[in-house]
Amino acid sequence: MLAGEYAVMCGVEALALPVKAGQWQHVWEMPAKGVSKLVWQSKEADGTVWFECRIDTDIMHVSETDNTTYSDTLLKLLLHIKEQKPDFFLHKNIRIETECEFDRTFGLGSSSTLVCNLAKWSGVNAHDLQERVLGGSGYDIAVGNLGKPLVYWREQSEPNWSAWQLPVDFTQHWYLAFPGKKQNSREALNDVKKQLEIIQTDVALLQQMNACIQAIKTPRSLPMLEAMLEMWQALLAQRLDLPRPYETLGLSPVRGGLCKYLGAWGGDVLLINHTFLEANESAFENMQLVPWNEFVISI
Repeated sequence: MLAGEYAVMCGVEALALPVKAGQWQHVWEMPAKGVSKLVWQSKEADGTVWFECRIDTDIMHVSETDNTTYSDTLLKLLLHIKEQKPDFFLHKNIRIETECEFDRTFGLGSSSTLVCNLAKWSGVNAHDLQERVLGGSGYDIAVGNLGKPLVYWREQSEPNWSAWQLPVDFTQHWYLAFPGKKQNSREALNDVKKQLEIIQTDVALLQQMNACIQAIKTPRSLPMLEAMLEMWQALLAQRLDLPRPYETLGLSPVRGGLCKYLGAWGGDVLLINHTFLEANESAFENMQLVPWNEFVISI
């Protein structure tokens, strides 16, 4: 998410873009002679297995797992699918393998992509599956399903989105910096839940936020775009009492520079421009840097 983080829960528009790397889901289904089961295996980009479990789908019970946190979440997703389609798992032995094309610590939506893939396989509504099990705004589900940049907003808790593009000539000197500290977006939202409730009643602040998003959505120039991204970040930091990346990294803003969290603040991924990187090369030497235009789908 380029802008709109947190406040998207208050009805403010969010601007989001997909990345070129994705997550595969391979499914094999065979008739079951006895107890129906699902064998699950998740792999890193290099093929290393990082999670495995086995679920007896007749009774929806995790019989084997190497990580109860992940298997419990997976079971909740499958239970919702069964609730919507009671006969979906009957008389089947299923094997599913998933494989990320990116490092999971990058925080690029492995959970939301998982939801999208499970929804497509089972034929249930992806937004409903996300809302019932994982929560959140649902913007990542819309991006995962569409595969294109979009404007996303919630109206009476219902998801809405429309087409949007970010000029690639504006982003040719942008970089993604990955600190290697994965954030939990749901926990991040819970941390600021009370402040978000206050924002919903602050008409003046909502007007400021909406004006800032509109300026980011249709920028007249690159300096204006970067200035508005910094302004958005400042508005959120002040209202939600969250540290900007400058405070977290112990760095000072640079004239003409840009340094902004994308998505949940505190980790995952940073957006920086060449000016800021040039002034603070040592601060990013232990982070993986990727040129924006090589990694993000902007049009």
